Amino acid sequence: MRRMKILIACVIIISFCMTSVSYAGAFKKLGRGLTNTFTGWIEIFATIEEKFEEEEYMVAIFYGLPEGLVKALARTAVGIYETVTFPIPIPNNYEVILEPEFVLERTYESVR
Repeated sequence: MRRMKILIACVIIISFCMTSVSYAGAFKKLGRGLTNTFTGWIEIFATIEEKFEEEEYMVAIFYGLPEGLVKALARTAVGIYETVTFPIPIPNNYEVILEPEFVLERTYESVR
């Protein structure tokens, strides 16, 4: 029984070593999906800030809040989708579904 466990562990380790290069896009998709799932709510505040830079404060709240809620739900849903489907190369070659790839990229770009 112990030999069987060692054999199974060796097969699993060898298979991970052989497929790590081909699944680099899959693991990036998994990371992107998990990040967007857990940080999608930041989209609400990022959208309000974006609207505030374009318009005045009240416009930012009344237009930015609903738009941010929709964007947050969309980013979270795409994050869940990418997390569940990470081993499957959909869309082609694990391309990004939402731009920017992460919500924090847009936030950090405005600071620079």
